[in-house]
Amino acid sequence: MSLKKVNWVEDYDGLFEKEVPSQLLQNPLLQKEIWLTKEDLGLEIHEHNKILTLNFSLITQSWLKILAKLYILTRVNATKSPDSLQHEIGHIKRLSTFLKQKQINKPKYLDSQLFEEFDHWIRRRKKKLSERTIGSYYSTLNKFFTTCRLEKWLEINTYCFQGKSSNLNQVKNDEIDYIPEEVWNQIEEHLHHFAAPMQRKVLIIRTLGLRIGELLNLPWDCLRKRDKQWRLRLKETEKFKIEDELPVPLDLVPVIKEQQEYIKKHFGREYKKLFCSNDSGHKFNFIPAARVMNIATFNRWLNRLANQYNICSKDRRIWHFTSHQFRRTVGTIMTNAGVRDLIIQKYLRHRNPDMQRHYKHFLKEVIGDEYLELIKEKNLVNIEGKLVATHKPQDAIEEYMRLRLHQITTQQGECHRSNLKKPCPIVNGCWRCRDWMTSEMDLPYLKQDLERLKSELEKANKLGLVRVAKEIQKDINYLQLRINTLEEIIDND
Repeated sequence: MSLKKVNWVEDYDGLFEKEVPSQLLQNPLLQKEIWLTKEDLGLEIHEHNKILTLNFSLITQSWLKILAKLYILTRVNATKSPDSLQHEIGHIKRLSTFLKQKQINKPKYLDSQLFEEFDHWIRRRKKKLSERTIGSYYSTLNKFFTTCRLEKWLEINTYCFQGKSSNLNQVKNDEIDYIPEEVWNQIEEHLHHFAAPMQRKVLIIRTLGLRIGELLNLPWDCLRKRDKQWRLRLKETEKFKIEDELPVPLDLVPVIKEQQEYIKKHFGREYKKLFCSNDSGHKFNFIPAARVMNIATFNRWLNRLANQYNICSKDRRIWHFTSHQFRRTVGTIMTNAGVRDLIIQKYLRHRNPDMQRHYKHFLKEVIGDEYLELIKEKNLVNIEGKLVATHKPQDAIEEYMRLRLHQITTQQGECHRSNLKKPCPIVNGCWRCRDWMTSEMDLPYLKQDLERLKSELEKANKLGLVRVAKEIQKDINYLQLRINTLEEIIDND
């Protein structure tokens, strides 16, 4: 629609106070229904979330459409994110749909009563919106109409939006979208169905709590060693436009190095990212493609896994995954572990400390002794009774991340079987497994098990169960080797 052919009195009655500003006729973008984010607005297109256009065609009222275009032009300098602009246009489109149903064709009919009806309308939708989502709608509309008023495009009272838009920051624990423990465990159980590159993506994001854009855009040479500590270099993202580094648990280093070799094998050194995309659309088949994976593709892989293998919450509903759930889960677990807000803020790289409210879910009291146990030095002993490693956490966060890499952690030790392997072939046979590690903290429980096994051996011998007695004796021998070594470690201390 050409602005030069518009009947300004009829279509824009009530806008621009006295007269139409001349710059409206000079900007060619205002005559286009679809704007190109890069060519028209000069915005950067992010490979993991490609938004190539901004579409105004579904805003049916001519006056609302021209105001929306003017508003977006002012927002381009304030936010460089095409995603944010697209969301704001979507919120204005929703208002346009409501006005069309109400047959409101002129801006002069906008008043507090009409906006109250809009509030009722938006809450009665078939797909129920959360209070936070509704709050985001009002936040956009508040900014939109305030800009219109300040720029003298439209005289309108925005007072009715003030309280409603504040709901955006009122976080309710029952609305926080984090991954519950039962779903987390099911991911571990079925992760082996993914191709190795996808497994590594999940391992890294669930351990470090990265933003999805940070994960998908990790540089190939992201791994750094500063003295004795490994760190992950993050490519600048659209969030803050700065590079950053993150401490990495030692167990995660081989996972990253394996992925580096994978990229090097398939693409040489020409492809500069740690992760690539996929050219196969067949279930979990993965054909590497030298481009960054889209966020929607990553989420589809997760939800395909959930649907294929019935990954459910406690209420038996199939879990719907989003990439940001992993970040919220990491923040929630850290909070519940008693890690101070300031440390979590630094680790998750939140600029605003108020963001912590989004990551606190049914907090529990944390006792000081539990925290000390978490960061206590551990001497790990294997099936042969040999001391194979000594682990001293630098802080609670590092220890939390390390434990999250292992398939099983119980009061009797840790499974160090790689998450990239298929599920454990030894059911309830941890004592005989070379991947099962125990420390001096497990000693009391191992001694209890040893006494129980001796009692079972005695019963088996009395009943003449030769084969059963033989198997029990094997378990006793394995346990005794571990116990002897752990007792020696304690005595030497």
